[in-house]
Amino acid sequence: MKRIDLAAVFDQWPAKVLALGAAVLLFLFNRFDSLDSKVLSLPVRLVADTTLLPSQDWNNRVRVTLRGSSEVLAGLDETALEVLADFSSHSGEGLWKAPLQVLRHGAALQAEGLEVQVEPLELLLSFERKVVKTLPVQPDFVGLPGRNFELSGSKVIPSIVTVEGPRSILEKMTSIATEPIELRGKTDTFTLRVRVAEVSTLINFPYGSTIEVQGLMTSSLATLTLAAVLPTPLNLSSALRLQSPLAPVRVKLRGTPAALSALDRTDGGSPSVVLLADLSNYSIPGEIPSLSLKAQIPEGVELVSLEPATVAVYLEPVP
Repeated sequence: MKRIDLAAVFDQWPAKVLALGAAVLLFLFNRFDSLDSKVLSLPVRLVADTTLLPSQDWNNRVRVTLRGSSEVLAGLDETALEVLADFSSHSGEGLWKAPLQVLRHGAALQAEGLEVQVEPLELLLSFERKVVKTLPVQPDFVGLPGRNFELSGSKVIPSIVTVEGPRSILEKMTSIATEPIELRGKTDTFTLRVRVAEVSTLINFPYGSTIEVQGLMTSSLATLTLAAVLPTPLNLSSALRLQSPLAPVRVKLRGTPAALSALDRTDGGSPSVVLLADLSNYSIPGEIPSLSLKAQIPEGVELVSLEPATVAVYLEPVP
């Protein structure tokens, strides 16, 4: 048997090692360069003690890079892979770390030569005790109703919702608002289905987050009734006079509270308006059985009714 010349083997060994390393690198580079790549953004599934929840906002999607032949990559999508962070070995509140694992399903299990890389390699999360709580729902109304209308009442069905989340967040919450409910232009009573507002991505609603809100719209105008307003004759001929004073009239007004409070006052301090009985078309003595009246009212006030709407007038010559 021919003996191995060890001296020849180890002769110039540094150069031989470098040559071998270069050959390996060249092989890997050629293989790497021949592969296609595909990048997916995948959600992370947490496995943890059921009494704990993450207590900080975190990016629940990670970058997964696949390398392989174009034929292999063409048959892979998000359903073929799952990213898992297993915190089940930890118990109690605290800051815990877990490696990210990529599990293969379906076509990914049969894919030959598939390389999978995940970024980042591990996940660092703070966990707190899970708290379940019922909170009253407060409707969040925004905008202005239609002219001279206001929201006079509301009802929420159901009036409470169940929420669950980390201890530090739930301890501070005493109620929860709905998403904004637009009142702009509304004049009629309404019923809407809305969701409660999202306070945090860490809060869940195990029994749903949709509720029903009923809003009662009513006129914001007030009414005022003047029991006995004496009409004032206008444009009475100098040759005529009233046989008797005009009968009092019941006047009903409607307007904003500010406008009604700004009405002229009588000597006794009661609000009043001017009612005019225009006699410019009458120049001979006699009875006018039905003379229309006209009310002088300020801006912001409207006339609802006059009772009676006309008055009887008796004219006689001036002696």
